[in-house]
Amino acid sequence: MKNIRPQLHKKHSLCLYGYLKKSGNPDFFSSVKEITVSKNEFIYKPPLTENYMYELVEGVVKLGGYSETGEENTYDVIYTGDYFGNLKYLNGQFFEFSKTLIDSRIRIYDLTFFKKAIIENPVTSEWFIAYLLKRWCLAEKKLGQVNERSTLQKLEFLQGHYNINVTDIHGDEHILYDLLTQKDKGDLIGATRQTIANALKKKISSSSGLRFQDTECHF
Repeated sequence: MKNIRPQLHKKHSLCLYGYLKKSGNPDFFSSVKEITVSKNEFIYKPPLTENYMYELVEGVVKLGGYSETGEENTYDVIYTGDYFGNLKYLNGQFFEFSKTLIDSRIRIYDLTFFKKAIIENPVTSEWFIAYLLKRWCLAEKKLGQVNERSTLQKLEFLQGHYNINVTDIHGDEHILYDLLTQKDKGDLIGATRQTIANALKKKISSSSGLRFQDTECHF
């Protein structure tokens, strides 16, 4: 299935890390570092309120929150080139977790340094506003698509959206959609795991029936 997700990271897009590194800011090397995080490990989760922004250099991360019963709910899945974290403009009203789906490499920016670099420089300000708008538009499009379809159609849309080759820190390739659990898929389209399972069973049953009928026609 063809990937229908628009590209957020085109070749001509600004490389924030490279731009800041060349800027000569004396705080750069003390404010930016890289870490590797193993598959299925948390980068952060409530109640921790770390003062960082994160760049996903290589890998896949899912973002989500928690239900009243403490169950994880996934609301987005991001990959190489995306940024995430808490800019802390919502007066403590924002809580989320971030968790890797494959072995990943992550760049960590001190939050004060990051915000200052974005706010005070017209080049980085324009880049960041454009990036946020693209993420917002992508989220709006995804929400509109999953609200207007049947469960099976939603799953097909989701598969098309995440039919992306991603690479872990070892150079091994994965299909992003295949990394998602049924719970993740259900969260992303607003359905339960059982609803997802039933829809997939119907799809398999329908496909098997069509193949059987086609075989009969040849005799």
